[in-house]
Amino acid sequence: MSSFVNVHATAIRLGGFGILIRGPARSGKSALALAALRRAEAAGLTAALVSDDQVFVEAEGDALLARAPETIRGLIEVSGVGILRQPTVDGARIELLADLVPTETIDRLPDQTHVHVCGIMLRRILLPAREAAFAADVLVTLTQEFCATARATR
Repeated sequence: MSSFVNVHATAIRLGGFGILIRGPARSGKSALALAALRRAEAAGLTAALVSDDQVFVEAEGDALLARAPETIRGLIEVSGVGILRQPTVDGARIELLADLVPTETIDRLPDQTHVHVCGIMLRRILLPAREAAFAADVLVTLTQEFCATARATR
């Protein structure tokens, strides 16, 4: 990767499905990532951290690729606990953007939305900030759907 952008976010890969999690400081990005990693593993999916807090993203063809700055690779910060080591991967193709927002700003039945990140269109979902358990269940469910769809199209 040569022309990357440093994004304040966390990136994970669940079952080959790359997810970029954005939100303000202390909105629960790391807690969501950690919960999603554990839930994905329990569901039999491969799961790994790409990067926590800072993510290098870059458009390559029609894909958005993410990787960690070398200085924080494999590390995740858990508020009240400190820095923990996590299994990591070199990078991931991002398939989904999850923005953590105040609960009252989320529509009950929203239209599916997409946004551009570095010129790449990504599906975007809004999840409640500071509700890691619920949001992790949503991400694992979406990952399972993605994996099932990918298998069906092979």
